[in-house]
Amino acid sequence: METSNIRVTQSGEIFLYLPNQKPKKIGWFNENGDTFHTQRNPAKHFHRNSNSYGFNYELLRDGNFSRVVVHLPFGEHLETSREHILENGFFLYFKEQGFEKQRFLALSEFGKEKSEEREKRLREREAKDNQQTLFSQVA
Repeated sequence: METSNIRVTQSGEIFLYLPNQKPKKIGWFNENGDTFHTQRNPAKHFHRNSNSYGFNYELLRDGNFSRVVVHLPFGEHLETSREHILENGFFLYFKEQGFEKQRFLALSEFGKEKSEEREKRLREREAKDNQQTLFSQVA
């Protein structure tokens, strides 16, 4: 994946390039490329006003990974899916401070259960749509 601001190395490391700034490592992909990992320090990266963590919107929008793992200090981690962030997150854009467009996800929205609920609803909707299409051909 290579977009205007995002570069991914052969080893899966993901760098953000912004004008007049040094490249910043924002995470890495696992070997399969289906999980985005990122490290966050709550003292520095946690948005207290919205009780959320932010993610580069360009990476979320253009990426073809499915899972997101946020590694926190002391071995803790948060998990969700890319689609869950896109669907349930919200935009905060701190352009004046030199940050890129980000999609934030509230702490309460993290967890495998939350993202799996969404995926289950999508599968059920697809099955229903397929069934309606199948029966419409019979009539």
